[in-house]
Amino acid sequence: MLAPLLRFLLVTESGQMKRPSPKHPVLRFFAVFGVAVLCTMVIGLAGAYIYLDPQIPKASSFRNVKLEAPLRIYAKDGELLGEFGERRLIPVAIEDVPEDFISAILDTEDKRFYQHSGIDYISLANDLIQLGARMVGINDDRLGGASTITMQLARNVSFTLERSFLRKFKEMLLSLKIEQELTKQEILELYINLVPFGKRAYGAQAAAVTYYGKSLEELSLAQLAMLAGIPQRPEAGNPINGPQWALRRRNQVLSRMLDQESITRQEYGEAIASPITAKVYARELDLPSPYVAEWARQKVLGNVPDLYTGGYEIYTTLDAKQQREAAQALRRGLIKYDHDHGYRGPETQIPDVLITQINQHYSSSAQSIGSESTSATVTVTPEESPLGRNTSLGEELTRELHQRLDELDSYEEQIPAVVLRVQDQSALVLASDLGFGELQLADSRWARTYISVDERGPSVRQMSDIVQVGDIVRVNPSGSENAESAPTWRLTQLPDIQGALIAMDPQSGAVRALVGGYDFYRDQYNYALQAQRQPGSGFKPFVYSSALSRGVTPADIFLDAPLVFEDANLESQYRPENDNNRYNGPTRLREALYRSINLVSMRVLLEIGAGKVLEDVKKFGFDMTSFPRNTQLALGGGTMTVAPIDMVKAYGVLANGGYLVEPHIVDRLLDQRGNVLFKTNPATVCEDCGALAAESDNIAASNTDRGVSDNPVNATNAKGSASVNPDTWLRHSVLDSWLSFEAKKPDQETPLQAEQVLDERNAYIMQSMLRDVIKLGTGRRARTLNRSDLAGKTGTTNDASDTWFNGFNHALVASVWVGFKDQQPLGRNAYGSNVPLPIWIDFMEDALADVPEMPMLQPPGVVTLRVDKRTGLPTTSADNTTTNEVFLAEFAPDVSSTLSGEETPTEDIRSVDLF
Repeated sequence: MLAPLLRFLLVTESGQMKRPSPKHPVLRFFAVFGVAVLCTMVIGLAGAYIYLDPQIPKASSFRNVKLEAPLRIYAKDGELLGEFGERRLIPVAIEDVPEDFISAILDTEDKRFYQHSGIDYISLANDLIQLGARMVGINDDRLGGASTITMQLARNVSFTLERSFLRKFKEMLLSLKIEQELTKQEILELYINLVPFGKRAYGAQAAAVTYYGKSLEELSLAQLAMLAGIPQRPEAGNPINGPQWALRRRNQVLSRMLDQESITRQEYGEAIASPITAKVYARELDLPSPYVAEWARQKVLGNVPDLYTGGYEIYTTLDAKQQREAAQALRRGLIKYDHDHGYRGPETQIPDVLITQINQHYSSSAQSIGSESTSATVTVTPEESPLGRNTSLGEELTRELHQRLDELDSYEEQIPAVVLRVQDQSALVLASDLGFGELQLADSRWARTYISVDERGPSVRQMSDIVQVGDIVRVNPSGSENAESAPTWRLTQLPDIQGALIAMDPQSGAVRALVGGYDFYRDQYNYALQAQRQPGSGFKPFVYSSALSRGVTPADIFLDAPLVFEDANLESQYRPENDNNRYNGPTRLREALYRSINLVSMRVLLEIGAGKVLEDVKKFGFDMTSFPRNTQLALGGGTMTVAPIDMVKAYGVLANGGYLVEPHIVDRLLDQRGNVLFKTNPATVCEDCGALAAESDNIAASNTDRGVSDNPVNATNAKGSASVNPDTWLRHSVLDSWLSFEAKKPDQETPLQAEQVLDERNAYIMQSMLRDVIKLGTGRRARTLNRSDLAGKTGTTNDASDTWFNGFNHALVASVWVGFKDQQPLGRNAYGSNVPLPIWIDFMEDALADVPEMPMLQPPGVVTLRVDKRTGLPTTSADNTTTNEVFLAEFAPDVSSTLSGEETPTEDIRSVDLF
């Protein structure tokens, strides 16, 4: 190996071999030594390559780098609902990155990026100098790694941050390979999207949002330079954790940009004079929906191993407009109930020593203002001073008060504030993150002292009846702004009451809105999915549906009178009552439902039998574990419990004509590249589902009959060898695909037909009865929506510990529940008609704004007869004592016998039933 090199060294200019001169032994020694060193280096590098190459990833893997991005949850139209994951990463294409930022990165990190092939040898020399300095004990922050962009990319993707010779050699080798595999623009794009910027932000776009709350395109030159300097020290040197170092580093970046003529002297001067404007911004969600996001997360948990880092996206079935209105409607309704029952006082008070300092401050301020006004012969009323004019406190006192407020959590429109000054008509407060503001008596008259759910204190006459100096209260900052004084806010408090709202498309089970409680960050328990509560009268429609299927009609007469049950296990007789303790005597079944008469429901259950009712209501999808096998079943009481999601599913059967659909929230799961990993194909109510499935089967059978395989090119002949029939291939691959394109797309799944669990005629009659609840009964408040297609049922349990309204039309079914977490009574005046129903109305008003009304179509097998309102018997009269009624054809009364005057048997009433 050395012979050719030695021969070269000994050749003369004339081309003749020259003999080694004994007169120059030193030159000969250095020549041989140099050749030996060179050969050793070549052999060493070759050996290092052979040793290290298997330990580094293939450069081709960088074409498919999986960015560590969080799991994101979206509404069906793309609104961001929530995020899960430690890393915040927002991919950005290289063409969308500002030129100034690219210049800042390259001028600072790798100014010869477009000239080298992965290793900048000047940078390598800098690394050797750094190593030598450390070996002699010199630690200089100015000595930093001068790795190329490509080497940094290799380190961030494939290696740890530990500094070692071995890791450095691996970086260099991998960098050379990456440069052969990717273009410069591809390398730069990967780097900009992967480099860490601190505060859990990875990539420049995520850093821009994290530190400035804006995208890269919106940042100034100074802000871009600040970001470009962070990667050298992402945690210790970012503008939050190390502002002084970050500022110096930013100025260094700007200086290098000026040296490279990437910016002008004027731009440099303006940017260098800019102060630090960075602070930590949370990723702004389009529609914060933590209850929905958590449910969706749980549904896909376990489907992929890297759920929180793989950049997956879950698209839900949620309708953003309906979700937004659901959250607002529930919040408004719960706050209204809370305010209607009085003010429970301040959450806490600051220490007496701080109260004394506040009083002394405003006392001295008042004296100062009084002396100034006297010298100027100006009259100052008590209301002018000092409220609204002197809102300053000493720096130390203000800081102490803010520290006290920061100990309390802030919620939307529920900000903690400390009372500083109280006068007759107003109070001055200092709110966390908001500064000074005023509370007005006119907005605070609701705050009568809470005594119990049924009792409040006397009317409020002045602010001192409500608050005192030092009280820590909650304020709603959405009041009016006053340029001449502090802004006006509203006194509020955190409600103890809880509630849930869930809305579903009854045709598919797609959940369109879900709010599981007042505030997720205060109570993460999802009452819409998890709360097992008594349904009360909201369960009666299912008892009545069972009765209809067994021969009872809406015109049948039942006695509304007291019932007495003898039970040896009870110390006294059980006497169920109507909630108003009034009795109406003989009552038609339809009227009993829309007026929610308990004793009629019990008599219906007694006539049908609890066992048969349980058998029928099971078809509505209920979990029957807790359902009692006694008369409590008729009232939705006793041991019986359901969740709001169970009620919305069951009412969906009545809304869609008798089909059971499963509520679901996840529509599809996508990976980072937009590939669909999972898509829901729910059982749906559709007229052509069966036809489409049959058509698909017929096409498959037809193809089999014609000898067409799924892949005609790979079809085999009788001998087993591959063969292609050109005519068959053309028909199968081109013509059939083209002809069926509009009917069924290639990746579209055949929809599944939902199971019909209830006769559509039964569902039709129940809908008509539940529409009367809105028109004539306990749901009359909903008539304000001015729609004729609404149906529903109120629900109130004993002592009003649970209140419900479940309602629907053809397009949407929604259930609202309101109650206390510990199942305490809501008060003697709380009902399903005045607590949850207004929330349901508030929600449905916007949710159905663009939904046209759809009339009910009477199905075959249902007959309509004119009946007497009092007796329920068919009649030929058409006055206001009669009404139209619908019947299952097989159970309709015999009109001819009734009109001929035959007696109709009446219910046998025991004497005890009348008392």
